[in-house]
Amino acid sequence: MKKIDLNKLKGKTKKEIIEEMGHEFNYFPHNIWTYLISKNWVGRKRYIILKFKDEMVSEAVYKSSFKKIGST
Repeated sequence: MKKIDLNKLKGKTKKEIIEEMGHEFNYFPHNIWTYLISKNWVGRKRYIILKFKDEMVSEAVYKSSFKKIGST
């Protein structure tokens, strides 16, 4: 897995993020986007979550989960 520097993502616009990371299944007008970075053999998934404010990345964090993010 290639390590992504989250600090370099902060301040970028949505269009710049799409150019760098692709579109995935993110709804363009939404203010929270997720990118699946990796998945291992036991099902652990690693995501990057981007939060936008005024059309620019205001927060970027890594999140690991064994289930779909947002499910209970």
